[in-house]
Amino acid sequence: MTDVTDTSGMTCVNHPGAVGSIVRCSRRFNPFCQDCLVRLQGRPFCANCKLEHVRDVASGVDASRLALATIGRRFAALFIDGLILGLPLFILMMIFMFGTGVFTGGDKETPLWINFIGLGQIPVWIVYEGIMLSRRGQTLGKIAMNLKVVRADGTDISTGQAWGRAAVRSLLASFLSLLNYIPALVTKEKTCLHDMAAKTRVVSLV
Repeated sequence: MTDVTDTSGMTCVNHPGAVGSIVRCSRRFNPFCQDCLVRLQGRPFCANCKLEHVRDVASGVDASRLALATIGRRFAALFIDGLILGLPLFILMMIFMFGTGVFTGGDKETPLWINFIGLGQIPVWIVYEGIMLSRRGQTLGKIAMNLKVVRADGTDISTGQAWGRAAVRSLLASFLSLLNYIPALVTKEKTCLHDMAAKTRVVSLV
């Protein structure tokens, strides 16, 4: 696993004023300066995770595993994103529908386009998630729940992975929402279909 050097203005958990590169712990992914990390088997660990790693190695546990997020926390993050982004979109949609006379048309037949208006939210979600994930691997909901999207080896995802994951998740959420999340309940690494497509994992930072 390679180091994950922070480039988004993050500071060391223990030394906010530390100068130099900030690296995330290989286990919990919290940011630390070089003085707060030790290297075991070529990977950086903070003081707490160092002890956990040593115990895992001594007991024969796979120490390379990620601190995968629970399904409950992932859904909580998605719910928060839904409130942050979905509620304003719903209000705008209602304003638009009132403005076009959909609710004041009397006995007029409901226009066909009203059945497809919800599809207009898909590109908005894709842009939101694509931008957020490409910048820091987190949406606002994931920030609130201390979750992060990473590669299978724990390193930061690429811009292509961020946008690809956002597109696949948004499209599946619109047409195959339940099917998208079923694999996370049965797979070892708790991967949804959009995780499989983008080759990503969701980890807990705390």
